[in-house]
Amino acid sequence: MNHLAQGGWKKPSGVWKGFIEFPNTVSKAVTMEKAVEKPLAARFAGKTTELRQRAKALGAADLTVTDGSAQLALLLTPLPRVPVALLFWDGGGDFPAQTKLMFDETVTEHLDIESIVFLSERIRQLLCGDESGNEG
Repeated sequence: MNHLAQGGWKKPSGVWKGFIEFPNTVSKAVTMEKAVEKPLAARFAGKTTELRQRAKALGAADLTVTDGSAQLALLLTPLPRVPVALLFWDGGGDFPAQTKLMFDETVTEHLDIESIVFLSERIRQLLCGDESGNEG
């Protein structure tokens, strides 16, 4: 409902930003990391193929390039004009797996900050196969 109520009309620009780059996200950045990015990284550490398969089952496009920095780059479109890029590094050695969600710079035209967090949490739930909302 917030997506419709926001009344955004801009099409995605293709310019990606991390959540913290948007105004007024400092208080929610910790939630994004703890409730979305870290659980995704922990769930799919050593399971890059499974993450790719689960994302594709949700309609994601695989944008991974061999010369890119992320081991896996996926494009999800959970709402009209609201693309979300999921970047995944499997880690290894002394480095843990990491996940980062990126948003088109126009996302705040379509969703408020709280709704972006809720959307991200739902993406995590769907990818992890956890309908209850707990970590997968």
